[in-house]
Amino acid sequence: MSVREENLNVTLATLLAQRGLNALGEVILKRQGERDEPDVLIVLNGVRIILEGRRPGQWGRLIERGFERLDNNLCDLCILAEYLDIRIESLAPTQLDIQKALMNARFKVGFLSYVHRIGLEKWLGIKPPPEVYDDVEFDELLTHIMTAYTRVVREDLLEPVIHKMSDVVMDFAKNLSTEINIERLRDVLE
Repeated sequence: MSVREENLNVTLATLLAQRGLNALGEVILKRQGERDEPDVLIVLNGVRIILEGRRPGQWGRLIERGFERLDNNLCDLCILAEYLDIRIESLAPTQLDIQKALMNARFKVGFLSYVHRIGLEKWLGIKPPPEVYDDVEFDELLTHIMTAYTRVVREDLLEPVIHKMSDVVMDFAKNLSTEINIERLRDVLE
């Protein structure tokens, strides 16, 4: 017997909720006449996190979906979870069997945040790669969620941009003329 992906997502949300996260599976988010349906919505200290779960072989679609969620401003952090190895041992599975299978499952997990969409590479010269972890167990998934949340909350986006802009202004001032007071120009431009 096969189990629908939606059932896996709702069961995963239930397991996350049992571990203390504010998680709800297969929700409907309505905004300005549009309707979005993330697989799992987690709200952690005001930070909206969407977990998108898919069966094996759909990693490319997961990445597309994650970027859509970020672009539509539905979340601050998008977690991509590919269900790699879920073994339901019962011929007539119940929800308890599915919970047990997810607890023992293996996942491929990726994280996308607004940092990947704001164009920071213009200032830094590098594009931050999405984090991806293969062969993750359920308990590791919880650890990765909390680590990614902490990084998103603590991320200082302005410092590298300000540093780069300061370097550009200083280079411009040095190239402009030796007669101009560089410190005065810097004060005026700031």
